[in-house]
Amino acid sequence: AVVSTQSTGVPNVTVPMNFGKDLLLSPTHNNIVLNTSKDMTVSANSVILSFNSPVIGHLTGTLHLTSVDMLEFDREAVQLFVEAAYSGTVEGLTRALFRDVNKICKVFKVDWMSEKCVEFYKEEAETVTTASYTDLLFLFEEAAYIVEMQKSRDLVEVALKRIEVLQYKKQFIDQYLENVDRLSTVKLDLVIELAGSEVNYIVQTLTNQLTHQMRVQGPPISVNSRYILDNSCLHLCKKSNRELFENLFSILEDLSADLDTMRWVLQLHKKADLEQQEELPSTSTALVPSPRNNKIPNLYHNKNLSMSFDQFVNWLCSSGDITNVLLAVEAIDTWVWHQCEAHGGYFPFPQFNALIDRIAGMMNTRGWFELPYSLRGRYMRWFGSLLDPYCVSEEEQLQCGYVVVDCIDTCDKPLTFLSGEGTLIFHFKPPGVTSCKRPGHCGFILKTIPSAGALRTLELCTESKDYDNTSVHFHDSVRAENMHIFCCDTNNDLCSLSWFGWSHSSNTSSNEMEWWKDKFFNRPPFKFRVLYLI
Repeated sequence: AVVSTQSTGVPNVTVPMNFGKDLLLSPTHNNIVLNTSKDMTVSANSVILSFNSPVIGHLTGTLHLTSVDMLEFDREAVQLFVEAAYSGTVEGLTRALFRDVNKICKVFKVDWMSEKCVEFYKEEAETVTTASYTDLLFLFEEAAYIVEMQKSRDLVEVALKRIEVLQYKKQFIDQYLENVDRLSTVKLDLVIELAGSEVNYIVQTLTNQLTHQMRVQGPPISVNSRYILDNSCLHLCKKSNRELFENLFSILEDLSADLDTMRWVLQLHKKADLEQQEELPSTSTALVPSPRNNKIPNLYHNKNLSMSFDQFVNWLCSSGDITNVLLAVEAIDTWVWHQCEAHGGYFPFPQFNALIDRIAGMMNTRGWFELPYSLRGRYMRWFGSLLDPYCVSEEEQLQCGYVVVDCIDTCDKPLTFLSGEGTLIFHFKPPGVTSCKRPGHCGFILKTIPSAGALRTLELCTESKDYDNTSVHFHDSVRAENMHIFCCDTNNDLCSLSWFGWSHSSNTSSNEMEWWKDKFFNRPPFKFRVLYLI
């Protein structure tokens, strides 16, 4: 390599070059001191070092320094660096000195010497012909260090390939993860990369560790254990070893001491299920996935008000449009409201106990999840009954399939909002996201979209431009089809938005719309909320 040092007054010289290490023995030759760790020094000639390093050339030729601090490096490493600059070789480089010498080359921009260090590393890898954890650990650790400190993957392929060639993946991962809590995320990422499709090696090791923890220590699950599980392809484990997969999640559930941890476990399991479902066959007959639908479902359904109550409930039980128990209860709520208005403010409502039994039977038949514990104690506006029978108990809340997500703002008239342009912002960390370092809050935005009716539909914003200059950022795993939107009034009672299909009728008058705005939504402020299927 030709190093230009014209700015320092030193002529261009092609390095590496053998200047002769014997010059280092001359006291009159050495005019610069390199300060190392432990208050030790190495003497050298600034011109020869400048031929090799433009950084040292600047420090000595421009700044006129007579000493350079290399305090983080041992004297042995600095001495070898100097001798290499004089001789043009890295003769004497050892595994013990490799990391420091390689880093000195990077810091002082001695490119040819950096290349020689990489050659030394590759030669060392070739000498490892039998499986030895100590030898392979050196290769793996140095590769990880280069990734962490220099953001370079120059050594990664060499280390991982050597472990794979020696068929030592399982043993290496098992031993390396013994100190999983002390490992950096970079090292954890490399373990995941090493495992590749053989993720069972990671799962088996962590399962053994967590089993021991459960017997000896108990919760919580460590941050690093969660990280490596979050970033591993667990669906491959489920596919190849279902028993190991289920055993892992059984232990995770036993170690879940709080709501957040249990929710993480449920989301992790769901993520594996979704990845398994989305895994496409490799043949040419693979199906093309359907385009994403960002329209919020369950808005503006219609119902037949001429049906009797029994007929109406029977219809709810069989209709494919009814996809969750809250939507069914909302249908009954608005049906009762219509009947009350049609009968001058009074309507003989059926027995609540019988109705609860009907809805419970509907839930079992349709396979609907129970509602979150947070909706206990809440009324529908006109239903006249608590939602408690349809919600999980406090003891079961960790197993709930839904979460309730609140809009960050309130609204005085929801139907007025849905009649024009507007956006709703929600803070929400989606399933599978346990840590996020992006600026702002995890969340999503819903915006109103013109429709054929008096009220606008709602759509999930998925484009990055929609989130510019907002308090939230979007994760692609958030799905509109998992959302059910409703409102809560000033008493925290629920108000349905699902059954305003009449508003899309061509003969809906503006006066009728205003009447509904004032009568149905008459206890402001209101807060939009989303029931999200996790």
